[in-house]
Amino acid sequence: MFCLGNDELSLTLLDPVEDETRLGTRYVSGCYIHQVEVARLGPLFSGPVYPEDPPPVFHGQGIPEAFRITVDPVDGQGICFGNSFFADDGSSRRHRKAIERCRWRIDQEEVRLRMSTTQRFGDLAINLHREIALAGREVTSATRVQNIGSVPVPLTWFAHPFFPWPEDGVCCRFSGDISLSDNPGFGLDENGFIVRLPDHDWSRGQLTQIEGLKGHRLDAVMRHPVRGEMTVQGDFAMSQMPIWGNACTVSFEPYLEESVDPNAELAWSLSYHL
Repeated sequence: MFCLGNDELSLTLLDPVEDETRLGTRYVSGCYIHQVEVARLGPLFSGPVYPEDPPPVFHGQGIPEAFRITVDPVDGQGICFGNSFFADDGSSRRHRKAIERCRWRIDQEEVRLRMSTTQRFGDLAINLHREIALAGREVTSATRVQNIGSVPVPLTWFAHPFFPWPEDGVCCRFSGDISLSDNPGFGLDENGFIVRLPDHDWSRGQLTQIEGLKGHRLDAVMRHPVRGEMTVQGDFAMSQMPIWGNACTVSFEPYLEESVDPNAELAWSLSYHL
C-alpha cells in the first residue's frame, strides 16, 4: 500500500499492482483510499463488512470511487474506466473477471499521490488522472478525464465513502431542503439530519434516494463517533444522491453524469475535512 501523512492524518491507499487481490472490477484502482487514521483516535472510515480484512472486493472499504459501465461490450469484452477491461460473459457485476487491468503512472510525495492511466476501446480513448492531496485535516480527491479518442465519452461516476454509524444513528445533513424516497430504514429529524430508524433490519441493508440535491454541489456534514463531525464538499453539480447503509456502515453517494467530447476534458473533486 501507499502511505501519505502529516501531523494530523495518516492515509493508506491501495497499490494497483501489489494489492490487486483487493481490487475487483468495481472501483477505480488508482488513488483508492483504503483508510484514514488519526493518532490516538484510530481509523476514521468503515466498510460494509468492516473490520473484516480483506473485505470482499465488491464491497471494499474506506473512500472508494467508481465509474458505472456506460459503454456497450464488444466481442465479449467490456471496459470499466479506471479499473480494467473485463470479460462480458454474463456474470453479475459482483463477479466480473478482469482481463487486463489499468497500468498507472505513479508520482508520490509526502502528502500527495498522483496516478495517470490511458485506456482505449475501439474509437473511445481517455487519459484518466487521479490525485489525492493532504493538507492539515483536509483530504482532497481530484479526477480529470481527457477524451483523446474520436467519439464522445459518456461518464457516470460516483464516490462511495464508508462512514461508521454514530451511536445514536443521527448521521448526516446537507445544505438545502431535502426529502427521502419512501423507505423503511432512513428518516429525517427536526434538524434536517438523516437518521437510522431502529426498527429496520439493518443486516439486510437499505438504499434510498435523497431528493432535492440534483443540480447542486455537495455540502454535507457527517457526524462521526470518534471525530464528532466531518464535512464533505464537492465542486460539481450532482446528478443524483443515493444513501446506503447496513449494520456496519452508512454511505452517501454523490453522482456526476456528463459526456466528454473529443479533444475536451472534465475535472472535478471532493474534499473531506476530517
